[in-house]
This record gives sequence, C-alpha cells and structure tokens, in this order.
Amino acid sequence: MTDMPPPPPSTQRRSDGQSELPPPPGSASGKQGGDTAGAWMVTFTDLVALLLTFFVMIFAMSNVKTQDWSSLTESLRRQLNSVAGQRVASPSMRMDVPSPERTPGDDLDYLAELLAGHLSETPALADARLRRGEDRLFLSLPADLLFASGDFTLTPQAAEAVFQLGGVLRNMPNALAVVGHADPRKPVTRYPSNWELSLLRAQAVVAALRSGGVEGRIRARGQGDSRYDELPAMADEAERRALARRVDLVIHDTAREPVE
Repeated sequence: MTDMPPPPPSTQRRSDGQSELPPPPGSASGKQGGDTAGAWMVTFTDLVALLLTFFVMIFAMSNVKTQDWSSLTESLRRQLNSVAGQRVASPSMRMDVPSPERTPGDDLDYLAELLAGHLSETPALADARLRRGEDRLFLSLPADLLFASGDFTLTPQAAEAVFQLGGVLRNMPNALAVVGHADPRKPVTRYPSNWELSLLRAQAVVAALRSGGVEGRIRARGQGDSRYDELPAMADEAERRALARRVDLVIHDTAREPVE
C-alpha cells in the first residue's frame, strides 16, 4: 500500500479531519500593522511638546527680548498646528509675582521734627540739611565737616557728633541707608576713583552710627560724582562742589530689617 504524502502547511488538517486554512493577511491572528500605522504621530506630537517645554524653560531662565520671544513662540505654535491639526495656545511671559509685605516704620514727619531738634542742638551738624521725600527722609551731612580733604576717617569732632546722632536713630525702627557722594574732580589721593572714596566715607559713618547704638541692617553705598548733575546750578562752582561732597542718611518709611 502506497503512503500518502502529508498535506501542505497551508492546508493542515485538524483533529476532526477538517482542513484548516491559514488566516487572511491583516487579520487579528496574523501580523498586526494596519491599525497602528499612525502611532508615530502620537509619539512625534509628544516629542514636539517636550521640546516646547524645554525652550520655555530656557527662555524663562534668561533675559528675553519681547520680539525674540514672540518670534520663537509663533514658530513653535505653527509647527504644532501643522502636526496636530489644531490651534495651540501661545505661552505668555506675564507672571503675577506677589510683592513682599513691608512693615511700616515710624511716621516720617515725626522723625523729621525729632531730627531737626537734635541738629539745632549739635553745633558740629549745624550745616546738615534735612529734606522730606515722598517715602523717605534725607539727612545730608557735608563731607567737609566730617573728613579731612581726600580722607575717609572721621575727625574726632565729627565722630562724636555722628555717635550722638546714632543715639537718636537707634530708637527709630525705620530702614536706613548711608550714601556717600563726591564732586567730579579727579582725586589726588591714593584712591583710584571718587567712587571708592565715597564708599569708604559711607562705611565710616555706618561704623560711627553702630557705635552709637543703631542696630539692624544699614546699607552703605558710594555714588561718587554720579549725582552731581542733579544739583542746582550755582554762580559759584566751588560752592556747588562743596554741596556735592556729602554723606546722605536716607531714612525710609518701612521698618529696618534685622542683620542675618
């Protein structure tokens, strides 16, 4: 008896004797691919969204010009619209940053009256000028009464006067800054610029105020001759330069911060 050859693989018989045909192409039991052909679009859209987030972060950490920012966001928005087929909102640079709350200090009018009374009783500070600003009080001390020419060390008389002034200011909770100024003439001393000399003089006044009992943070700054043009014009230029050489005590209407 002749043996029959086995059926081809495409028509294998099942156990019940029926022939089993191979699944048609593209069916669920075959290779999948027809319904996943557009999956790359989802991945690509996610990638572009991540790139947008990255650039937003980079721009947020740098100084951005408004024109450059608008150009970048518009370009990215057009790219996303072409991929996703829908309009994408443009990111905004506007941020609502809450302003820190400041504790108010003593009334400036009251402090001005108190300081005016003290100056009238202190001959060494008789030429000091007191001026009221919108949110601060300026007490200008002529540098010629405090220091020798080209020096930043307080004279003994000036050191005593500033020490007594510190005894008055220590009872005031208001924020305080000390700003040194100079005239526009080039220094002939060992200091390379008027800015350094004005800063050293401001620091010397701060030290004298602290010895008088003023606590908390006191900011010392040197302006050099940068504010000279703001002084009123005078017929005598020497008088104007003398007015420029000064140390300003700036008393703010907010409370002084403690030293950390």
